[in-house]
Amino acid sequence: MSVNFIPISEAKGKLAEVVRDSDDRDVLLMRHGRPTAIVRSYRREAANLSHLEDLEDRLSVYEREGVTIDIDKLGAELGIEG
Repeated sequence: MSVNFIPISEAKGKLAEVVRDSDDRDVLLMRHGRPTAIVRSYRREAANLSHLEDLEDRLSVYEREGVTIDIDKLGAELGIEG
């Protein structure tokens, strides 16, 4: 995931550009060199939430049925190998 780091003081003067950039990647706002907030487009956030809900639904099938499954196999089935 690509992230654009920008000081809040700089972001204030170019809010439209920051919002536009957030459609392609997260914009991490920094205050005194520390992460403070993230700007993410609504479209990207909705897609992330939809993906998370799908993973939760798929995982709940295993929880309801009391199925025991190898963690690596479960990760592969959920598409979150790592």
